[in-house]
Amino acid sequence: MLMNHFKINLLLITLVVQFIPTTALAAGKHALLIGIQDYSKTPFNSLKGPPNDIELTKGVLRERFGFSEDNLTILLDAQATHTGIEKAFKALIKRVQADDFVYIHYSGHGSQTADLNGDEKNGKDQTWVSYGARSSNEAHKDNYDVLDDEINAWLAALYAKTEKVVFVSDSCHSATVSRAVRRGEALVRAVEEDKRPHLLGKRPYSQLTTSRGIRVGAARDNESAIDNLKKGSLPYGLFTWHWVHNLQKAQAGETWNDVFKRTYAQVTIARGIAQRPYMQQPQIEGDRRKRVLGGDFTPLPPTVPVLLASKSWVGIQAGSTAGVTKGSVYRLYRPTESNPQTLPRLTITKVTPFVSYGRPKPKGSFQLGDLLVEENHAYHFTPIKVYLEADFPNGKDRPLLQAIRAAFQPNAYGTQPLSAYRLSNDPSDIDLRLQLLRPKRQDGQQLYASPSEALPKSFPDQPPELWILTAEQRLFKKDIKIQFYNPTEAVKLLQRILKQMARVRELKALQSHRGRTLPVAVQTYLLSPVSTCRNGANCVLLSDYGLGWHRKTGPYPLSDIEELSKEVLVTFSLHNQSKQDYYCYLINISPNDAIYAIFPDPYERMESARIKAEEKRELMTEVVLPMNEIGENIIQVITTTYPIDISLLEQPPLRNEKKLNPVEQLLLNAAHGRRGNVSTPTEEWAMKRVSFEVK
Repeated sequence: MLMNHFKINLLLITLVVQFIPTTALAAGKHALLIGIQDYSKTPFNSLKGPPNDIELTKGVLRERFGFSEDNLTILLDAQATHTGIEKAFKALIKRVQADDFVYIHYSGHGSQTADLNGDEKNGKDQTWVSYGARSSNEAHKDNYDVLDDEINAWLAALYAKTEKVVFVSDSCHSATVSRAVRRGEALVRAVEEDKRPHLLGKRPYSQLTTSRGIRVGAARDNESAIDNLKKGSLPYGLFTWHWVHNLQKAQAGETWNDVFKRTYAQVTIARGIAQRPYMQQPQIEGDRRKRVLGGDFTPLPPTVPVLLASKSWVGIQAGSTAGVTKGSVYRLYRPTESNPQTLPRLTITKVTPFVSYGRPKPKGSFQLGDLLVEENHAYHFTPIKVYLEADFPNGKDRPLLQAIRAAFQPNAYGTQPLSAYRLSNDPSDIDLRLQLLRPKRQDGQQLYASPSEALPKSFPDQPPELWILTAEQRLFKKDIKIQFYNPTEAVKLLQRILKQMARVRELKALQSHRGRTLPVAVQTYLLSPVSTCRNGANCVLLSDYGLGWHRKTGPYPLSDIEELSKEVLVTFSLHNQSKQDYYCYLINISPNDAIYAIFPDPYERMESARIKAEEKRELMTEVVLPMNEIGENIIQVITTTYPIDISLLEQPPLRNEKKLNPVEQLLLNAAHGRRGNVSTPTEEWAMKRVSFEVK
């Protein structure tokens, strides 16, 4: 999948590119921490939490990431004027060397002003309300907010030197930086829009074009965030308190997504999200699978947070739209636990579109913010019948057959890893065939007993291979053959592959309430390669993707696409035809059983999926889908009234397994267990599936 992100708003969000271990950070560390509490010279309320936020952040940087006082630059109140912030950023840019680690934090009011240089879709620039801004009528930049354009330019200069940058701000409207005031609530960090034309608003600025990293916001762009969270005698920002404490508690192997999910659950419960769904909801985007305490990307199981907890029941923040099913079993997630099977479990007893509930074992073993992983999935379709056969069943293949059969049985803890399948003794009534072969190759070609044979001949002296076949003895997927160099790991790999296949089957069956139509219309544009193309609306140069000229045709209704050629690229447009906002998700199931979230990018914040009432959105600048695989492609469209973690539905492609090398291990670890639910009768979501052939 080819994706391009032309603009990323970075104010009042968290940008994390890559944390590395404390020992590696010693080469160069820099922190800029900005806290503004005193707004007494302005018409706005002063805040209470920013100085404590800064102390809290400083503490976690020192204790978990090895910062010293020499690494820290701190601006508080009168030091944090517009000029003071600008000078601090420029000094930071000058000081940073290649591959240094940079952490930036801002606590203070946020707001908006009119966009004067045309780089904002909504016509508004987001701002930091720096110390002294709007305190007089003086035409000096210290009397004006800090623009998001300025901050993006400073960050772009930092990224030219290092990608290890963290940008943090806890405030209202984090997705777009402004913080609105709501009367009758606890104190929030927000002020009204500055109606004056900004002195610096018409300038051209360097754009931050990197799409790497993680960005976490304290709230959605239409929400407020609490400033006055009391912990003991001290007030803090609600988001900062939970975010920093979850960083403090992060364990080896945990990802930024794990930290975010804990924080999200704690913040939303504190704001009463169940009763008031438009209250503070943090957002995340970026490479959230990076480990907090260092190391490159390592595939880890997807986690879901505990949202509600009592002694006898637990609620988790994932429902039928994320693939949770009644009867599935989840366990507590502790990546460093040597024997995870002994950890507490949760059996799901009730599933709603966005939240699921279950009974814990033992009782009282979960608390708010705990992370769970799926241990065993309950499928709600007729089991897939499998026939297992070998050419030497009473000889060399006997122990291998026994090991494969055991993989279909419940394990010592009572869970059945392959509950979607059932072994059959009747080869005439099956859905799938597993065949143990020992083929010999001569001049690169497999030897057959006769030209009419569907499978190659086996030889006792050859290494064993397990082929996954259809009932008619054809390869189920091209080159899905598992070599048994290591039988234990090969059986595990078989389990992962079969789980992936079951997951695709279940996702294809995902359907909304009968008669429910999509409120968001999806149309497609086709991009066909051409050698030359005259200038015009239908001539598209895909230089950002490393491709040449393409001719654009369309739009076509998604349901009209029946067949495409392999070289064609596809992009989409969305039109919310209703009077309310919806979240829209596009999922591609490829011929090799890969499941990709094509819109929004799973690394984007959850609010990227929101299509406002009557909004039309062209996705040309966000996603272009290549037709790389010949065969049936499926585009699945899901609309919801509440955001979901679409990454829970993704899975990598089935691969040609030559031997159990690191690539195979990637598949072993990455094949996670979220499968689409069969049906949920509700008006809160809708789904449409369209399939077409690529030739």
